[in-house]
Amino acid sequence: MMKELLARYKYRGDERLKAVIGQMLVHAYHLLQEEMREFDTDPGSAKRLITFVPVSERRLLERGFNQAEQMAIELGRKVGLPVLPLLSRSKHTDKQSFKNRSERLDDLVHVFEINELLLKQLLGCQAASYVIYIVDDVYTTGSTMNQCARVLGESLPAKVFGITWAR
Repeated sequence: MMKELLARYKYRGDERLKAVIGQMLVHAYHLLQEEMREFDTDPGSAKRLITFVPVSERRLLERGFNQAEQMAIELGRKVGLPVLPLLSRSKHTDKQSFKNRSERLDDLVHVFEINELLLKQLLGCQAASYVIYIVDDVYTTGSTMNQCARVLGESLPAKVFGITWAR
């Protein structure tokens, strides 16, 4: 059923599903909050924000929207956190779903870059540190999330967590 819902949303453009998917992400967000408290990884003074996995211009033209961005916006609206486009995609890659683990890892090296304009704004804020939630639709091998988290962690004093709709 999850595959069918994602296909309707992502590939057939049934954007009405974003509210349902957003509510499911809220559940994942709350589970993550519980886990963070349990393992004491919740820096109370950190500024919290949401970002998303960017798609290439080519993929954006194919679909007409970035499903991860829409999911992030929906989650942010429901939990009251700002959503910022902290990452950009510097090159197009073929669909990850057709690749094995090592191909995915190789394919995503140096694909994501920090949004320099937003980085300067964040570094100019008074926040000493950040908790950043990266939203994506599906977690398969973790290669996309890991590359995005690496870029964010190299650029900001942040703890980075992934939130996906499906695995």
